Amino acid sequence: MNNIAHRYGLQSFGKPNLLCAALVLFMLTGPLVGSESTPWGRLLMYAVLSAVFITGPLSASRTRAELWLTCGLALLVLSSGLMSYLFADAAVIATAFGVLFFGLMARQVGRQLMEVNSEVNTQTLWTAINFYILIGLFFAFLYAAVAIYDHHAFVGKFMDQPLRDQLYGFVYFSFVTLTTLGYGDITPNNVVVGTFTYMEAIFGQLFIAIMVARLVGLYTTRQTMRG
Repeated sequence: MNNIAHRYGLQSFGKPNLLCAALVLFMLTGPLVGSESTPWGRLLMYAVLSAVFITGPLSASRTRAELWLTCGLALLVLSSGLMSYLFADAAVIATAFGVLFFGLMARQVGRQLMEVNSEVNTQTLWTAINFYILIGLFFAFLYAAVAIYDHHAFVGKFMDQPLRDQLYGFVYFSFVTLTTLGYGDITPNNVVVGTFTYMEAIFGQLFIAIMVARLVGLYTTRQTMRG
């Protein structure tokens, strides 16, 4: 899994386990901080988000062009997110760039997984976890973007809250859908969102059935050959 971090001696910041930790902290920090948080709480949330924007591009980018593109999108998400505390419309821009950033990151990390043919180590397993989380975040931002376009696209909890808080609700809805848990407290209300929802649910099942089985099979084969 060669990436640009190795070329520039930044291996310490481009490790998959650090990206995984940053992603999990981002999902936990956002809802706890909320829109009514203190300045220190907001600073913590954006510090965690910055960690995602640093470790993500470094762990997944292979070329300088990919690195600049992902870092540029990360900067746009971060800056527009900060501006949303002053201008509500900036949250719309942050959501749009969030779709692009997490979609691109999922593509790059997924590419790393697809190219694993023989050697499966701990970094490979961290990469698989990152891919799963990034898919969930991509769909979360996608749902938020659709909700901006159509305010009646969803019914249920979080829909009467500001867009910034709705995003955390969509993160929850996305992972509930990805894992096919389906509490039903948020419900798609048009064909487009319904299509995105069942596509995400199908992907969640296929990932477990195919990708995880493949990685475990490769790891077992490697251990058997060593034995």
